[in-house]
Amino acid sequence: MIARERIRKSINHEQIRTFLCYPNLSVKIVATHAGISPSRDGATHQATEDIAVMSVMPNMTVIVPTDYNMTKAAIRAAIEHKGPVYIRLGRDKLPIIYDEDMDFKIGKAIDLKKGK
Repeated sequence: MIARERIRKSINHEQIRTFLCYPNLSVKIVATHAGISPSRDGATHQATEDIAVMSVMPNMTVIVPTDYNMTKAAIRAAIEHKGPVYIRLGRDKLPIIYDEDMDFKIGKAIDLKKGK
C-alpha cells in the first residue's frame, strides 16, 4: 500500500500506468489532501485532476469515500480487491453519514434515500 499526500506532485502517472496498472498488480494507493480541501494552502496545492487521471488507467479502481466509516470499509475492500486501487481522501474532517456496519462493495452504489 502506498500512502501519499498530494498524489499529483508525488508520483509520476506514467509509472503508475506502466508498472502497476498494465501488469494489474494489487497495489493500493491512498492519497490525502485531494480535491479543493487543502484550500488554506492555496490553488497550487489542490489536486483536482487526480480522479480523471486515475480513472482512465487500465485496471485501476478509484474509490472516493464519503466519511470515516466508509473510509474504513473502503480500505478493507481495497485490500481484498485484486488489482490496483486508488483511494482519494480529503483533508478536512467531515460529518459521519454512514453507520460503522455499512455494507460497502466496490462498484456498487449506496442509496441514502429511496426515490419515488
